[in-house]
Amino acid sequence: MTRGLGAAHDERRGAILEAVFAIVDAEGTHQVSIRRVAERAGVSVGRVQHYFPSKEDLLTAAFTAINDRGTARVQARIAASAEPVEALLTELIPATDEDRRLFRVAQAFETHALTNPELAAKLRQDYDELLGLLTTLVGPSATELLALALGLANLTLTGNLTADEARATVRSGIKKHG
Repeated sequence: MTRGLGAAHDERRGAILEAVFAIVDAEGTHQVSIRRVAERAGVSVGRVQHYFPSKEDLLTAAFTAINDRGTARVQARIAASAEPVEALLTELIPATDEDRRLFRVAQAFETHALTNPELAAKLRQDYDELLGLLTTLVGPSATELLALALGLANLTLTGNLTADEARATVRSGIKKHG
């Protein structure tokens, strides 16, 4: 059995973070505790504390992981597309059940970050980087287009729009501003 860093370490850590995501998706960040995460992940409290000594460490790691996952998805979409602006903005629109789950979790962590100065700074940095990339691609309309995509993403979560409708609106916005 491998101890320390390695595949098993990463797998156990990932399973614990997935348990955090499940709790956050169902009940919000305020319901996360080391004990509840351990129960959900099917591990001991000590195992969770081995990876994340405190609840704040756990929430910070989960915040980082969900943001990194979103960033990786956007980067992959851009790399595979001939239309990078459309790829970036439409990737922000949740289309599948898993997309909606990840978006809900990310939103919950954004709300949590607003009351944590360290996470709030990281959130600002992440949005600055996203806006910087979008500005490079489309110029001064980047903020407007990002706001459009994020607002439409919320409307898909509430069921006001389908993902296809939201993505069509994003495409229309790109044509107007691109």
